[in-house]
Amino acid sequence: KSGPAVVLILGSDDGQSGSAGTGSIITGGGQIITNAHVVINQAGQPYKILYVFLKPAKLTGDTKQDLVNRFKATVVKWSPAEQLDLALMQIENPPANLTTIAFADPDQVEIGDEAIAIGHPEQGGLWTLTTGAVSTLISNFAGVKGKDVFQTEASVNRGNSGGPLLDDEGNMIGINTMIARQGAGGIAITAVNFSLKSSVAVTWLAGQGMGL
Repeated sequence: KSGPAVVLILGSDDGQSGSAGTGSIITGGGQIITNAHVVINQAGQPYKILYVFLKPAKLTGDTKQDLVNRFKATVVKWSPAEQLDLALMQIENPPANLTTIAFADPDQVEIGDEAIAIGHPEQGGLWTLTTGAVSTLISNFAGVKGKDVFQTEASVNRGNSGGPLLDDEGNMIGINTMIARQGAGGIAITAVNFSLKSSVAVTWLAGQGMGL
């Protein structure tokens, strides 16, 4: 249900190197929510070249076949990575009948609820689906006021950034944002992943004049 609304995002300034991540289509007009660190370069500006790829009707595992639905996109608004780490994108000349993902009410989400992530993990396959549970919630993450997150055990890795964390009805409860992989003394950390709560994104979008 939700997979076709999940996009692969590639950003670059020179067409050679850049960033890869995930986003979610949230309006029929082709607007996408993602993380700012996926689409903003080290100079603090949107990448000069941005493409989004729509999920094919059936995945083959062959990138040449699975990445044919390519569209240019632009960054409309963003909150830097050190703040909320959110960005709103617009697909240029979007196709009709786009699948969209609706935001869930995160206040209805309980610790232990099922959590499902869709994205493009580094060294993994495209439109990868992983499952787990909501582990806990953290307010004002990393000292940023209003940056409320869910911690989840649903596996995410680099490349999943900006993609949706879904409930069991396919509604978006969060935006996958950060992972913890190494602790003090080099000890490995597993199953500690953070997703910005959907209410944070909705409030931020409203502040940009976009009501949902």
